[in-house]
Amino acid sequence: MDIVKEQGRETRQGAPPFCFESLRKRSDFKAASAGFRFSTPGFTLLRKPGIAEDGRVRIGLTVTRKIGNAVVRNRIRRRLRAAIQGLARSHQGPAMDLVILARSGLLTQPFGSIEADLARAVAALGMRPEAGPGRKPA
Repeated sequence: MDIVKEQGRETRQGAPPFCFESLRKRSDFKAASAGFRFSTPGFTLLRKPGIAEDGRVRIGLTVTRKIGNAVVRNRIRRRLRAAIQGLARSHQGPAMDLVILARSGLLTQPFGSIEADLARAVAALGMRPEAGPGRKPA
């Protein structure tokens, strides 16, 4: 896979511009809580300050037990993953680490509304400066 520089940023040729990769480390989830937030009725999207190291968009999903039992939580995760995959086809934003904190309203929200909220949230957080709130760029 070749790395090509287009319009001032590096992209991987042959890979989709928005590649869904999961956050795995607890430190990445905690770092995102120090950054920007975008809230919707179904979820809150957190962005880790700075640019992702590997040039990809990485996403972590958090669905707490407070929302419901395992069946309900897994259904919410599946809906979020499907919305993320739908966004992957059209997103042309910067590399960043995102965490989605699910709310119980996500289960009854129409799927089109979830996709629209997610696209709006990712676009809004992608336009923010690279430093988080109250921070100076390095």
